[in-house]
Amino acid sequence: MKKEFGLEPGTGIQMTQGEKYESIAFTFCKVATVALLAQKFTLPVAAGLSAIFYLAAYVKGKHDTRCWLRWPLLIAGLWAWVCAVSLYTILNPGIWRHIINWIN
Repeated sequence: MKKEFGLEPGTGIQMTQGEKYESIAFTFCKVATVALLAQKFTLPVAAGLSAIFYLAAYVKGKHDTRCWLRWPLLIAGLWAWVCAVSLYTILNPGIWRHIINWIN
């Protein structure tokens, strides 16, 4: 079975067009729920949780993913970095001004 964006269930049963759209909609529903709860901390919360759960998946024996990056440890590292940088910039809002001044 050909995979498209990792939306097919693991049971080998093909999804209907409506099921595919519902799967995408449910993904955005989860993102919107996190955004509603975390507000300006949405990116660091989502990135941090992604890093934690990809690391947990790796520890529990899952050494590949549906993600285009493929390797859970690489993905966990990327999301941990995004979490740290975004959290730092939220907590230190003047950092961009300092960076721009330093570049100039």
